[in-house]
Amino acid sequence: MRSSCQWIVGLGVLVAALLVGGCSGITALDGNDNDVAVALRILPNQVVTGFWSQGTFTVTPQTLLAEGGAPSAGYTWAQPTGSTMRVPFGCTVAPFTGVFQGSGGQLVGAGTHPFQIQVSDGTRTATGIITLQVNNVEILPDAVFQQFMGMGTWRLADATANQPYGASLGALGGEPPYSWSEDTSYEGRGDFALSGLVIDQARGIVRGTVNNSAAGKTLRFRVVVRDNTGAIAVSDGLTYEIVVK
Repeated sequence: MRSSCQWIVGLGVLVAALLVGGCSGITALDGNDNDVAVALRILPNQVVTGFWSQGTFTVTPQTLLAEGGAPSAGYTWAQPTGSTMRVPFGCTVAPFTGVFQGSGGQLVGAGTHPFQIQVSDGTRTATGIITLQVNNVEILPDAVFQQFMGMGTWRLADATANQPYGASLGALGGEPPYSWSEDTSYEGRGDFALSGLVIDQARGIVRGTVNNSAAGKTLRFRVVVRDNTGAIAVSDGLTYEIVVK
């Protein structure tokens, strides 16, 4: 009997619990003394899951998450130059979407495999540590293509009116590349539709310069995620929320 897919729901809950508390907005200066509404960073404590079964290693694709900066053309992901904490063999991070995936027999044994990754918004960079957790299983589990589950509302970083904004959206499973769009059937989207922010279809981030008229409002929206086969990710009614100051 094949393993239950409940593990992937649990992963979404774990990611949510680790990330939501760290998504409050901040104001900072970068190294060039330019105002940045939210400092660019890779969200901490991110864990991606892999499986080792009968000589085969596989990872359920998952978007790595960043926020802040001024990503006018989206975020770009890369291995930091000179880093000794390399992305594990057999794994890749898509440079324009931040999707982590892997397969094959290159990674031997279970355990934790931390690696360093860098994100850029086009003018500044940030680095962070991601942990790959590889579990031994008898049979590789079925993976459900989904957005992060069990959250209800996911509060992204706060925004500031008249300032650039960026934040990653989350999905896992399926067959990348993903395609992202706003769920226009969601009745609570009114303020978001007029906020100046857009969903980047190819990169899976929300970005733009927040309109002054959005100050003091809470923006809410939902997304539809499709993979390369046209399958739609299960959402369980996940609503994203951005507080504009």
